Amino acid sequence: MSKNKNLYKSLCFLLLFVFGFTMTGCAGDKKEDAEQGNTKSEIVIGCVGAMTGPSAQLGLNLKTGVETAVEEINQNGGINGMKVRAIMLDDEADPTKSLNLTRQLVTKDKIDAFIGPTNTTCAKAIQPYLNQNKIIQMNGGCTGTVLIDLQQYPYSFRTHFPDRDQAIFMVRRAVEAGYKRIAMVRDTSALGAGAKADMEECFKELGVTPVADCSYNSGDVDMLPVAQKIKDSQADCALFFTLAVDGARIMKALTQIDYAPPKLVVHGYTCVGQGAFRELAGSSAEGVICNSPEYASYPAGGQPPEKTLQLAKKFQEKYGSNILDELIFGTALSYYDCTYLLKEGIENAGSLDSDKIKSGIEGIKDFEGAYAKISYAPDKHEGTTWENIKACYVTKIQYGTFEQVQ
Repeated sequence: MSKNKNLYKSLCFLLLFVFGFTMTGCAGDKKEDAEQGNTKSEIVIGCVGAMTGPSAQLGLNLKTGVETAVEEINQNGGINGMKVRAIMLDDEADPTKSLNLTRQLVTKDKIDAFIGPTNTTCAKAIQPYLNQNKIIQMNGGCTGTVLIDLQQYPYSFRTHFPDRDQAIFMVRRAVEAGYKRIAMVRDTSALGAGAKADMEECFKELGVTPVADCSYNSGDVDMLPVAQKIKDSQADCALFFTLAVDGARIMKALTQIDYAPPKLVVHGYTCVGQGAFRELAGSSAEGVICNSPEYASYPAGGQPPEKTLQLAKKFQEKYGSNILDELIFGTALSYYDCTYLLKEGIENAGSLDSDKIKSGIEGIKDFEGAYAKISYAPDKHEGTTWENIKACYVTKIQYGTFEQVQ
């Protein structure tokens, strides 16, 4: 009996030893796995945009701004000691493709943050997915007002001024300048309908009634009816919320009926500043005004800010002179700022946890960007306001920036 008892004790001791060793080994493995999971050698930023097709210029802006900033950041030690890598994918401005590529970046490439996309329709397709997965999104070019919504999209931030702010700026400037007969000019798409609503709301707040709402279908070739409606209203100022080609056709029609500037002040939103507008409008573009970000413009008789000039030269050297041909240069500056804002947010967070990065970005105040001065807050994910916009002449350009109207 005593012998059996001793044997029993020995077996129990052996089992306890083996079990304890196994648990220690497992604990060690878990600790090692945790340490490996927390050790990253790089921060991965996913970027999706239109790199080919009709909207390819927008993708070039994304690529230019982000890659330039990433190169600079890595040359200066990275972010919290980690190198940054940007993955660029082409969605061809197709919302379905944009969503599929975004899923790939999240599930396969395990991105830490996202910059893009380049088209509002694509942004609408991917933002629910990004926010459900708590991926920080920096929007540097899509202007749709609905894209910043703290309830639906708490992890989305924007640097580029939205359509609503452009509409407010255009109306306020026209009214404050003393124009008495102001016409709205816009297409019948979601862009045009939104612009009409935003402008009418601002007119109402200022106690002013526009003399005409001149609408058309985007892509119409004959714009004489639109031009004639502007003339018949005896407008002294027309606010163009038009795409570049549409706006140029309207300007040519206004010239044809002898109602172009200086007889009429024409102030358009950002698309009117594109090279396609100037090329098609030709001499009819003279005197036309467009919206421009504050740091992508310069006072009459002056020159662009030094930071903007240096970036313009760097962009041109790396990506060719085409990057400076259009107002879209300003959007490249916006994506450049997106990257540095993300850097500051991660540094503020001291972590790659999405909620901490979100709080880190919300704490950024008066960031001196290349595009504009940018500030965020827990209740404000729009980085700019209408006060960051300048009215500029579309035909007076230095290094991709526009001369401000005095």
